[in-house]
Amino acid sequence: MSKLLADKTALVTGAGGGIGKAIALHFAAEGARVAVLDANGDAARQTCEQIEQQGNSAIALAADVCDPAAVQRAVEDLARQMGTLHILVNNAGIAGRKMFEQMTPSDWQRVWDTNLTGALHCTRSALPLLKRQGGKIVNVASVEVFSHSRKLSAYSASKGALASLSRTLAVELAPHKINVNYICPGFIRTEMTRPYWQRWLFRRYILRVTPLGRMGESEDVAQVAAFLASPAADFVTGQGIVVDGGLTLRSL
Repeated sequence: MSKLLADKTALVTGAGGGIGKAIALHFAAEGARVAVLDANGDAARQTCEQIEQQGNSAIALAADVCDPAAVQRAVEDLARQMGTLHILVNNAGIAGRKMFEQMTPSDWQRVWDTNLTGALHCTRSALPLLKRQGGKIVNVASVEVFSHSRKLSAYSASKGALASLSRTLAVELAPHKINVNYICPGFIRTEMTRPYWQRWLFRRYILRVTPLGRMGESEDVAQVAAFLASPAADFVTGQGIVVDGGLTLRSL
């Protein structure tokens, strides 16, 4: 059986851990050569080691997506080592949990620089490679785009902007055979959310309000990302897929 992403090259940002790492591992298992980009170079290398242990191909790239020069250097390094790029996954992001009135301008800017402007830097640097043969861009947004929580004003706003940017780029980049879609994960069990899912009462609450009766796992998001990055989604662009077990179908 042929693999979903055979002969494809993918760049996944924020792939040193969490959802990004799961996407990188899943893409590799589906046949893609994966460039693992993370601000933490050691974490990126650890993800690459796991991919290589499975007999697949990967390279580690250390860059903060907030730094356009560093991103450009990383993409140039990718081009030298891999030659081409078919898939970009803009996953790098931070939450920056604070009540709105307690946020400083620098708090707000840090979240936006990572979640939105970081995706802009990576997309701009990757476009020359993607435009050579067409490809797929998958942006990782959040259910906070339309289901809001306290202490996440900057996060929600930045993810909403990322979703809107995805739809606009889908129109602008269509002539270059580039599809742009986005994923809206719900509550996913990662290191970032550990302080919450470690609490017994919170786990019980999530299980109660999620129709599918379990917490989301990073692999749940990775499988949807693989679909959007694959030829199976060649006629899908400008769309957002919610991966939340039905959580947002209910009033919280």
